Amino acid sequence: MKNLFKRMTAALCAGLMLSFPVNISAEEIPENDITLPSGKTLKEVISTIASDCKATEDILDFASAEISIFKGNEELYTGYFGEVNKEKHIAADETSVYEWGSISKTLIWVSVMQLYEQGRIDLDKDIREYLPEGFFKNLTYDDPITMMNLMNHNAGWQETTKAIQVKDEKDIKPLGEALKEIEPAQVFRPGKVTAYSNYGAAVAGYVVECITGEDFCDYVHENIFNVLGMEHTSLNPNHSDNAYVFEKRKEMHSYSTMFFESVDEGNCLYYIPCYPAGAAAGTLADLRTYAQAFVNDDAPLFKNPETQKLMFEGTAFYGDSDIPENCHGFWPEEREVRVYGHGGSTLFGEADMKFDPVSKIGFVVMVNQYGGNLVTENAPSLVFGHFPKDKYISETDDKIDIKGYYLISRGVFKGLMKFQNTLTAISADELGDTNLRKLNDGLYVIEAGESGQLSSVRNYENGDWGLLIQSEELIHTGSYLFALALLAAYGLTAVASFYMLRIRFKVRKLKKQSLTSGVITAGETAILVSVILLLTSYVYTLKFLGGLPEAAMTVFGTCQIICAAVCVVSAIAAVRSALKDKDKIKKTVCIINTVCSVICVSAIVYFEMYRFWGC
Repeated sequence: MKNLFKRMTAALCAGLMLSFPVNISAEEIPENDITLPSGKTLKEVISTIASDCKATEDILDFASAEISIFKGNEELYTGYFGEVNKEKHIAADETSVYEWGSISKTLIWVSVMQLYEQGRIDLDKDIREYLPEGFFKNLTYDDPITMMNLMNHNAGWQETTKAIQVKDEKDIKPLGEALKEIEPAQVFRPGKVTAYSNYGAAVAGYVVECITGEDFCDYVHENIFNVLGMEHTSLNPNHSDNAYVFEKRKEMHSYSTMFFESVDEGNCLYYIPCYPAGAAAGTLADLRTYAQAFVNDDAPLFKNPETQKLMFEGTAFYGDSDIPENCHGFWPEEREVRVYGHGGSTLFGEADMKFDPVSKIGFVVMVNQYGGNLVTENAPSLVFGHFPKDKYISETDDKIDIKGYYLISRGVFKGLMKFQNTLTAISADELGDTNLRKLNDGLYVIEAGESGQLSSVRNYENGDWGLLIQSEELIHTGSYLFALALLAAYGLTAVASFYMLRIRFKVRKLKKQSLTSGVITAGETAILVSVILLLTSYVYTLKFLGGLPEAAMTVFGTCQIICAAVCVVSAIAAVRSALKDKDKIKKTVCIINTVCSVICVSAIVYFEMYRFWGC
């Protein structure tokens, strides 16, 4: 979605030129200028990057950013901006260590292609033939899950509802065991829906581990890091595989933004047991070296340069066109030239890596701000330009209005946190001034103002349809308003129950409570507890980035089952009391209690708040 819309903060900050530490000397400005694929000169891009870094101090506090632009093996420009630790005034420089985030996944895909080159893996074979017997427990479909499915992120898994990172280093478990603990539900048939999956990528890393018989981290060091001379990059969750990274990472702080002010989040050290999906960290120079390998004709990571060439051939496409959506795990983008790469985001910060194998130009950028900043936002367009609308669409192309509501395929469709889909659903109105242009070969362009994004329409087995937007799909849903209304009503039942409990508490002082009244009171309490549990689980999920610890899931789910049972008994008691009691006020209270109890039970069942297993 980042390709479609500018961040509001970027719009607010653009044009501001304020005092700010920029760690770049005159000697680092290149003497010889060149024109980049965007049409901008290198000096223009450098000037804009420096301006972007200065543009945030008052409105959106800036932490740090490091960026390097290269052409083949030549380093065109490298700039370090800001501070990695504001309290201690530690400037960003060549020694600084940043997290790769999901760029780590490309280490998996390179490893897989190395094994493919050696004839040790079949990309179209069911991966269960490489994994221990009975490895998966939550599969819905008997269809094969291939390595190609994992690379294309269409193996069918939803987002896991279990915690994908831990705070305590002692909770880091072996990769295979960690994957079993967080296995999500399979909600789509393999090969049918693109839904970006950390779990699926980590499984691919474990397949490498199973085939080679060695720890995935050890394999990467031996076959990637050591080959390229990347001495300041780690992959283990706790960075114990690289002493330099281990020490430097501890001095780095992360910064978020609240009410346009910078918030120091501290080291923000979280451990990812399924580490192949996002635990790499290292210096900017090492990441640049890694990116440069992909534009090197000698293909240093492979025995045969043809394997590298194959890696950037399409494995999934937009509609029936030959325009790739995915290339063996790397995401291609249509800009002034077709570029390849991968971005990454963690609670610590963001990173990006993009390159053009034809011109051999690319860039890497790393920041320690969650959500990024203007450097990560603008670097792709500065170096490679915007999506070339004129190349794909004309005024004669059919315009299709985007209407209704859409669920993001990278979401939770089953289990304890299913309600999150209702909170993250997208309305066509939120897309702004957006048109869907229909081209040939099932190809579409989502036109948003001056920008755009390639897309294709997907038709699903249940009769619904959706829009593919590279790494995920927007699934049209007709039940969103019902789900939203139910969730809102569920929240209101807590408010009603709270006030009814207050009234009952006062009445109890004047009159002894009957058994029926006690049961009804228990129901009102259960409603309040149920909503509080939901809010707590949501906050906990945000805190742990993607899920809950298994123990917490068990507690939340079991308590929701108890709440639902109490609400059922309470509703029955309230109905019986309403039929017998002639007092209009008491009768009204009983009716309200019944309605609230029914809504609460309906929400628990519909959003599967009770389902704490197999998700």
